[in-house]
Amino acid sequence: MTDDPKLVQLKALLQITDTTQDSVLAVYLELARDEILSWLYSGKTPEGVTDVPKRYIPTQIQAVVVGFSQSGADRQLSHSENSISRTWKYDSMVAFIRSHVAAYIGVV
Repeated sequence: MTDDPKLVQLKALLQITDTTQDSVLAVYLELARDEILSWLYSGKTPEGVTDVPKRYIPTQIQAVVVGFSQSGADRQLSHSENSISRTWKYDSMVAFIRSHVAAYIGVV
């Protein structure tokens, strides 16, 4: 899957219908991809691996939803204003990824 279908799915989840945020969302997708690969392979991504394994594409997209939804929240875990409260389960996109991606392990 290329980034274009991921971007289409991501925009649908975020209910974004125009292209004004495409470059920002593309950066989030790249950062999520890099973090997943780094976490998955313990910082030693194998030669030739350039995208997340297919089974982690939903995780990549959901991680971006988490990160994008919290942009501007300045690392808040919760927020209350005018009797409206919001609480986030994950404090960042990275925390979401690390709780949803199982790193490969090996015997040394």
